[in-house]
Amino acid sequence: MIKAFNNVLLVIKQTPYEQYLQLKNQGKAPVALRWPRLLNRYEAHQKCVAEVEKVLKDVDAKYTKIGREELHRGLLADKDLVIAVGGDGTILNTSSFLDDTIPVLGVNSDPTRPEERGVTNLKDERRSRGALCAVTATNVSNHLPRILYGDVSPGLRARAQCLVRSTQTETRLPPALNDILVTHPVPAAVSRFRLALYRGNVVSSYKNDQHREEVKLFLRIV
Repeated sequence: MIKAFNNVLLVIKQTPYEQYLQLKNQGKAPVALRWPRLLNRYEAHQKCVAEVEKVLKDVDAKYTKIGREELHRGLLADKDLVIAVGGDGTILNTSSFLDDTIPVLGVNSDPTRPEERGVTNLKDERRSRGALCAVTATNVSNHLPRILYGDVSPGLRARAQCLVRSTQTETRLPPALNDILVTHPVPAAVSRFRLALYRGNVVSSYKNDQHREEVKLFLRIV
C-alpha cells in the first residue's frame, strides 16, 4: 500500500513528573507532591508514545522524535506530517510553528477516563481533556495506520493572525489556534490598543476542497 505520509515529525510533551523530577534533583521540588500519581501519568504517557512509534515502524514510515521544547521551524523542512503526542497544550504549541502546507495530528496520550468525567472526587486534573486531539491512547493503534495510508483526510481549523504595529515597528505574531494575549511588559502600566478585524480568503497550498484561511487538523474519528 502507498502511504500518504512518509516523513513524520513526532513532537512529545514533557510530563509534570519529568519536570518535577528535574526540580527534585535540584532540591527545588514542592514538598507536597503526589509522586505516585505523577508517576502513573508519566507511565501512561510513555506507553502511548511507544504505541505511536510502533505504528510508525510497522508501516515503515520515516520519523524523527523530539521533545516539545526542542521544536523549531528548521525541523519542518522535509516533513509531510506532524504528530503531537500529549494534549491540547502540545498541539496548540506545535500548531504555532506550522503554516498551511503540513497537517498536524493530535494524540491525547492520557485521556480522562469515563468514571472521571464531570465534577467528582475521582477526577484526576492531571489528565488531558484533548478537545483538539483526533486520536487518543485508547484508539491510536487502530486509527493512526488509516491516517498514514490516507484513508482519513485532514479537516480544517480556523486560526487567528495578529499583526502588531507600533510607531516604528511591525510584528506579525504566529497564527493562533486558540487565543492571542497582548499585554504590556509592565503589568501596572496603562495599555492602549487599536484593533482592526480583516476578513479575507487565501487558497491553501495543501490539497483540499475547502479553500479558506485555515490550518488543518485531522477530524475526530467516530
